[in-house]
This record gives sequence, C-alpha cells and structure tokens, in this order.
Amino acid sequence: MPDPGSLRRQGRRLLGGFGRLPFPIWAIFFIQFIVRSGDFVFPFLTLFLTRKLGLSSMDAGFWLMGTNAVGLLGILVAGRLSDRLGRRLVLGVCMAGTALLLGLCGFLPPTMAIPAMLVVASFFQGSTRPLISASIMDLCPKPLRKEGFSLCYLGSNLGIAVGPMIAGFLFEHHLRWVFFGNGIALACAIAILFRFVPGSRPGAADSGTGSERAFEGSMFRALTARPILLVFFGLTLLLSFSYSQTSFGLTLYTAEAFGERSAAIFGFLMSFNAITVLASTALITRLTHRMSALMAMALGTALYVVGFGMLSFRLGLGLLVVSTFIWTLGEVVLAINTGPFLASQSPSNFRGRFQSFREIMWGIGSTFSPMICGAIIVSRGIHLSWLVTALAALGCTIGFALLRRGEKGGPAL
Repeated sequence: MPDPGSLRRQGRRLLGGFGRLPFPIWAIFFIQFIVRSGDFVFPFLTLFLTRKLGLSSMDAGFWLMGTNAVGLLGILVAGRLSDRLGRRLVLGVCMAGTALLLGLCGFLPPTMAIPAMLVVASFFQGSTRPLISASIMDLCPKPLRKEGFSLCYLGSNLGIAVGPMIAGFLFEHHLRWVFFGNGIALACAIAILFRFVPGSRPGAADSGTGSERAFEGSMFRALTARPILLVFFGLTLLLSFSYSQTSFGLTLYTAEAFGERSAAIFGFLMSFNAITVLASTALITRLTHRMSALMAMALGTALYVVGFGMLSFRLGLGLLVVSTFIWTLGEVVLAINTGPFLASQSPSNFRGRFQSFREIMWGIGSTFSPMICGAIIVSRGIHLSWLVTALAALGCTIGFALLRRGEKGGPAL
C-alpha cells in the first residue's frame, strides 16, 4: 500500500512551489476561477447597451464611465471596511450584493432599468479584486507570496479562457442567463469563501514586522511615511496607461493593418495571449522566485517596451504574434511580483486600503489612456501612439530600477 506521506511529497514535487501553499490560497484559486469564468455581464456590457438597447456609442460610453466611477468609489469604501472588519466578511458582502443585483436584472426585460441597476452593482463588483489580493497578502506566508499571487493569477486566467465562450453563446441565445449565470457563479464562490477561507482582523492578531508592522494613524500618514509607495503608485498610473493599449490601441492597429480580417486577427491575438499566460506562469514564477520584486517589475516593463515598441512600426502577422508574446511575458512577470512588493511595504492593518488605492490609480490610468492615445491617433497616426505607449513603459522600467537602487541603500530618489 502506498505511503500517504510519500504520495503527498510526490504531489508537491509535481506542483512545484504551488504545492507548499496553504489550503486557503488554493481555495482563493478556485474562487478566482469561478468568478472569472462566470463573469458574463460586465465584459459584454457595451454589446448589451448598443445591440440590445440600441444606444449610440457615445451614450454607451456614458454608462460605462458611470460604472467605472461608481466602481472606484466601491473600491475605496470596501478597502477601508476590510481593514476594520476583515477581508472575508466584506468580500462576501460585495459578491453577494453583485449576485443579487445581477440576478434581479435577469427578471427584467431589456430596458434602461438594467444599466441603471448595473451601475449600482458595479459598486460591489469592482471591490472583489483588491479584496482578494489583500486576502492573499494576509493568508500566504511571506516566502511564498510570489507563488500565491501566481497561482491565483493562473486561476483568474483559466476562468477568462472559459467564460467569454459561454457568455457569447448565452448573449446570443439566452440573454437572461447571462445575468442568472453570473449570479450563480458568484453564489458558488461565496460558498467556497465562507467554507474554506478563514476570517481575520488585520492588524489585531498579526502586527507584522518591519514595513508590515501595524501602523497607528491615518491613511495619509501611513502613505507619507513610505515614500517608496508614493512613487510606486505614480508608476502604477503610468503602467496602466501603457497596458490599456493592449485592448484599445491593439484593436485599432489590427483594423488599420488588416481591414476586414481585423476582428478575427485581434481575437486570435487575445487567445494567443491567454495561452501564453497559462503556459508560462509556473515557469516564470520559478525563474523569478529569488529575484527582488522591484527588479522583476523592471524586467516586466522592459518587455513591454520591446513588445509595444515593435508596434510603432507596420508589422505583418508573424511579427505581431512575436510582439504579443513578448508583452505577454511582461504581463506575467508583473502580475506575479506586484502583489508581493505591495504586501512587503503595507502595514498589516492597511493592506485593504493600500491595495484599493493601487486599483484606483490603475483605473485612472486606464481611463485616460484611450483619450490621450485616441487624440494622438487622430492627429498623428496609430504608430506614434504606440511609440508614446512604449516610452511610458520605459519610464516605468527606469522608475522601478531606481526604486530598487534606493531599496538597496543607494542614493535617495
């Protein structure tokens, strides 16, 4: 009869660094997979507003702006509450609020009442990602944080690989089940959350050490006491500006280069992006395990510089795939290392608020990116917009490298 201990050791070797992660992190992995695979409504909101309700592009943009603005407000509130009441409770309430409102939308006919309700739902829905990240910070041992964030990032991308296909079918043939299905997925995630993820009161039992020690004072004082984070949040805005072009600018690039074939080619590039993420995440986690988070982020943004910089030229399909491969590797490196760095600099009782603030800076960057690059495209063309995007990524590379130099005790920034 096989030795159970031997089987466990073999299983851990097979899973690599993931095998050493505590069970609650695996529970969050499944939560991420379920939530993202059931994320039917918001990714298809533009199509719903224009095709099902007949709104113009400008009116649809107005509603999308409303959901983004209310979502940012929800992130602020949820981050503060999670630091006071615990991650699990606030995350559960946010997911339940989203599920309830989406489920109610399923009973309504396609009228303007639905987008109004979705604006309210975005208050809860936008808060889930920063609260999940803060939960990983709380529950994952410090030496395994890269593996913890990597595993949950992998779960999220597995869900993204499945969800849009299901949502597309439901959108065309069973519209109500776009809302019902999303609500059911959230209900399943809530069940896993309260069954397998322990609750905690950050800063009470875990005071942390060094930069993670619980801090007495306001959010403003906590931030100003950590100038490295002030620079990091500024770089986050610049990074978001750059990365957002992978949806907005890349769509227009393929349209200009390939005409009627653009939709199929853009879809292929996004599928290739997802496959690259799934295939490379575990390997990149292993390769960057001993690298400092800041140097890894400098490496990730340097890959953005190369991948985005290539798009400042007119490329055929082959080189376009190479460009996508390069910037996707940068995306993976950044996804694995950003969370551990922020955790290492956040007081244990401010993790929710600091993570929420990062999400807000990201949201600001992604809001202004299409506006600024769209103006450049109209006046100077698509290729100059990608040169500007690559230069923004280069600014991030230099910034992260300088932060690492200061972290090692070099000259102050």
